[in-house]
Amino acid sequence: MMTPRRNLILNSHLQMVLTVLIVLLANGFAAFHVARIDLSGERLYTLDEASKQIVQTMDRPIVARVYFTHGLGAPYQNHEQLVKDKLGEFASYARGRMTVEAVDPAVDPDSAGKAAAFGLQQLDYTFHDQDRAELRKIWMGVVLLYGDRQEVLPAVTNLDTLEYDIAAAFVRLRTKREDVKTLGWAIGDGEPDYTRDAGPVRTLASELSRKFVLRQIPLGGAGSIPEDVSAMLVIGPQTALGERALYQLDQFVMRGGALAAFVTNTRPDLRTMRPQRVSSGLDPLLGSFGVRVNRDLVLDRVQNGQMRFPVRAGGGSGYRDVNYPLIPKAIDLSKTNVMVGGTEALLFPFASTVAVSEALPMGVKAEVLAQSSESSGVVERLETLDPTKIANVLSSEKRGPFPLIVAMTGSFRSFFESRPVPPPDPDAPSVNAANPDDDGSPPAESPQQLEGASTRLVIAGSADFVANNQNFMLNLCDWLVADESLLGIRGKASSLPALRPTEPRERTAWKALQILWAPVGLLLYGAARQRRRRRPASSPRTPPSARKEPT
Repeated sequence: MMTPRRNLILNSHLQMVLTVLIVLLANGFAAFHVARIDLSGERLYTLDEASKQIVQTMDRPIVARVYFTHGLGAPYQNHEQLVKDKLGEFASYARGRMTVEAVDPAVDPDSAGKAAAFGLQQLDYTFHDQDRAELRKIWMGVVLLYGDRQEVLPAVTNLDTLEYDIAAAFVRLRTKREDVKTLGWAIGDGEPDYTRDAGPVRTLASELSRKFVLRQIPLGGAGSIPEDVSAMLVIGPQTALGERALYQLDQFVMRGGALAAFVTNTRPDLRTMRPQRVSSGLDPLLGSFGVRVNRDLVLDRVQNGQMRFPVRAGGGSGYRDVNYPLIPKAIDLSKTNVMVGGTEALLFPFASTVAVSEALPMGVKAEVLAQSSESSGVVERLETLDPTKIANVLSSEKRGPFPLIVAMTGSFRSFFESRPVPPPDPDAPSVNAANPDDDGSPPAESPQQLEGASTRLVIAGSADFVANNQNFMLNLCDWLVADESLLGIRGKASSLPALRPTEPRERTAWKALQILWAPVGLLLYGAARQRRRRRPASSPRTPPSARKEPT
């Protein structure tokens, strides 16, 4: 027979066993299911749905190896933990197929050799210890292993794009080499050459090469743009494209190839501080598609970027960054297009306005991706680039806003529908001349098409736009080839949005409010107190207990 004491002991043991089982089951469940509260405005610290889908579709085990030097100070004191946390969040959605390892190559010499073999880069970092500083080499990289393939994040110094960098690496790991899209880069008419030009253009080309096969395409010679090219970038031709080059681009669009054209009509001459007119030769072709880049210049004295100019001060000379009206900053961006998702502003140096025809071909849709602000103006003929001479509104200036870049989707008719096929320019190289795999055989000539397949176009009125908006350019190239899985992830950034510049009237009003609110409030309070003190006292009322009834 069970005594009360034995019942209590049995119940306590049973409760302990159940508690242990509940803890084990809860931990097992939590290992494969993540729940977190993200109070940021755009859920910046929560994995995007696209990131979750990408890691869930990886069908082989993934090893994420974090090579970080321990003991780093500002601004990298939390980088290693944040990188491991982000990778751990990816692992929680990988259905048990992803593991995260942390290694410090500074402690393990063997791992340092492996890190270098993977292609990780050592960075210079100054360690501060009380009264001395010492320069050392550190590791801050990640290697992702996926079967016999690998992807490397060589230097994780920027956490703003960490989620995108990891997700993009997963996409590259799972994409077969034969499925990688080819992106064409037009050359031969003064366009930037990323193999020679240093700076932002080469950086952009390097980023594009991580996802696409990037190929230079000379225009104007023999042959058609190769069939494996999915999209073409035409960036600021400095000499007019000939009829043959226009025909090659026209037929590329007719077969469904996507085209992005960045047209510059004005080139700055900073030696004489005067603008130079440029003709790209693209006007008739773009006009047949229903869009035109006007021959004007946009100025904005409120929303603009900076440019470095020489200045004289104290008997010497130097350079200073000046807010420059000819670099308008567009903050009025499309609310629906994925290319500008997460973007706060776009810079358009020496930009011309873009006009879309009211009578577009049937089925063609056009969308303005960015336009200048209401404070902007446009001038058709500007005589000087001197910032002091264009600081005030000019008499010939028309007020904004104005479209600066547009996207178009649909099918178009050929510009050469009623025109003869132009012969190749004998002085121009063939379309395969820049291809290292060219075997010297005559390039293929595709039959002429008069009616096009459905495609995508992007037209902008600034060639310098490309170097100043690299994240947007990466989004644009993904959109051109209809690969939009990563666009929303790239748009997420954990940096605070830029503050809107205030108008002079607004600043004056806020200053007046800050100066006057305290004394005015004090005066009002004193007036109210004085009024209460001067109010006559009311006669006292007789309490009910003192009242007597008449006899």
